[in-house]
Amino acid sequence: MKVTVSVSLLLLLTVSVEGRSQKKGLAVPSESYRCGDFDVLHGVAWWYDWAQTPNYHSGCHRQLLANRVPMVWGWGAGVHVPNDAHYVLGFNEPNFHAQSNMSPQDAARHWRELQQQTGNKVLVSPAAAPCGDHNMCYSNGVDWFAQFFQACPDCKVDYLATHNALPRTMFVMAVCVTVQACPDCKVDYLATHGYWCDANIMMHYLEDLWNRFHKKIWLTEFSCPQKHSVSDQLNYMKAVLPRLEAASYVYRYSWFATRFRGDGWIPREASLLEQDSSTLTELGRYYMNF
Repeated sequence: MKVTVSVSLLLLLTVSVEGRSQKKGLAVPSESYRCGDFDVLHGVAWWYDWAQTPNYHSGCHRQLLANRVPMVWGWGAGVHVPNDAHYVLGFNEPNFHAQSNMSPQDAARHWRELQQQTGNKVLVSPAAAPCGDHNMCYSNGVDWFAQFFQACPDCKVDYLATHNALPRTMFVMAVCVTVQACPDCKVDYLATHGYWCDANIMMHYLEDLWNRFHKKIWLTEFSCPQKHSVSDQLNYMKAVLPRLEAASYVYRYSWFATRFRGDGWIPREASLLEQDSSTLTELGRYYMNF
């Protein structure tokens, strides 16, 4: 009888581990992080926080989750990514003056230094974004990427990152221009953000990228924009998560965000955690248990 129970328990544990998503991740804004958040954030394969090192966690005695991916957000602070990091995310929206704020030529110069200082780590490209107001940015993401690769034809870029708030066809054109501008660049995966409230549009967008480039995709930010109803966010999540898991061309994904205090394009109702406690929201409970 004891042997039977032990074997049954072992099989149950095996199924549980095997059933855990190998794609699902977390986007953790450091400014809204609370000690204890990671006590309830579980069952994910990876996460990131837009920072090189998690200094915001230094006063917390609890351990961080494993498989954190650091980001070199800009260049002012230099490079000090953890030695055990496998991936490194590049500059955040460098074409925007209010973000990491780099011309393509300056970014190319810094990227060469980044390569030298990160050794054999896998590099994800700077995340230039579409821009409709040239008073806010150097140029649109398409032009910025093209100039970056022209200024840095020998740069090592393992993954391509961008942000998108434009129609999917325009984004595909942007990636195409970027790849053509640097035909010798090594790009193993495509990283992208997608903000829609329709799972069909999201999956069609991702499938377009896959069919064009045959590169598996990291969807590093997604949620339902401008919807202040938790039920709207939850309905979208329920519709899109199974399809992301089933899509062989989607390698990883992370919902935006664990806790978001803004209330504009992305509402706080998209948060996985309550605003003032390390407690999962209804949305967070579904995401963690999916």
